[in-house]
Amino acid sequence: MKDIKNLTELSEYMGLPRPMDENFVVKRIEDYYNDFDEKPIKPFRHKLYAISLYAALNIDVQVGFWKVNPRTPFLMFKSPYQVMAWTVHPGSMRGWSVIFSEEFLSRHKQLANIIHDFPFLQLDKSIPFEIETEDRIWLEMTYQKILDEYRSEIPDKFELIASYLQTLLLQVKRLYNRQILSEAPLLEATNQHNVEMLGKFKSLLNDSLLHLNEVNQRSVGYYAEKLSVHPNHLNAMAKRVTGTTALHIIHEHIVHAAKTLLLQTTMTVKEVAYKLAFKEPTHFVTFFKKQTGLTPLQFREQKAEKVNLIL
Repeated sequence: MKDIKNLTELSEYMGLPRPMDENFVVKRIEDYYNDFDEKPIKPFRHKLYAISLYAALNIDVQVGFWKVNPRTPFLMFKSPYQVMAWTVHPGSMRGWSVIFSEEFLSRHKQLANIIHDFPFLQLDKSIPFEIETEDRIWLEMTYQKILDEYRSEIPDKFELIASYLQTLLLQVKRLYNRQILSEAPLLEATNQHNVEMLGKFKSLLNDSLLHLNEVNQRSVGYYAEKLSVHPNHLNAMAKRVTGTTALHIIHEHIVHAAKTLLLQTTMTVKEVAYKLAFKEPTHFVTFFKKQTGLTPLQFREQKAEKVNLIL
């Protein structure tokens, strides 16, 4: 399956003209699809974000298990690592879309802060999000501002585009927060995604701690890559479900593994440190004491004393 990381690669894959910028594009959907013949787009996996507003449809659309009402405007979100495939029907849709890469996001931190705390942009499947007509008009005004700036020749235009995009994200977030109170499928999909992701994360942790061989296996980035999400997404998900960070969960698992090795084996503190991929035993001792208030040796001796007292 083709992996696509920017808009240049996406355009080449679809047989479209090279975009003005490989990390950001805004377009009217009807103009975009007019460049296509009616044809299926083969599945591909991407590392892009997209926020699309479908104002009108001339055909029935099915998105996974979700049937879209062609007379109701709706939003669609795409986030990195989703697998995409569809059939193009020129002239069948009207609306707007902004697409941007993780590289664009990394250059505009204010956008990243919104996206990584926005659960609907972290789902592994696209779900139609229906909106009211007055909300469509409200959003279209922002899309138009982004398009006008995008077509300009002003050198710093992407700074203003980032600001408008931030406005769009905040508008969408407000609609989402309002809608999720009355739309059970949205809430269920979001909650299910968070719970499933947490389960996969903890399962990976348990497996990895049995075979640690490098320091980065104790990092949020390592597990985020394994789960095909951004590290900030993983942290936001962990906080929503558990109230704590992904790094804290990793540290809890490492401490648990360390305690098990200290109590159930005859391994030295040095051997335990290397088993858990600490480069230096002193680093392990410092980490363990910070988490438990005891050095590994003090912990082992304290537990041994309690056992002797019981006997």
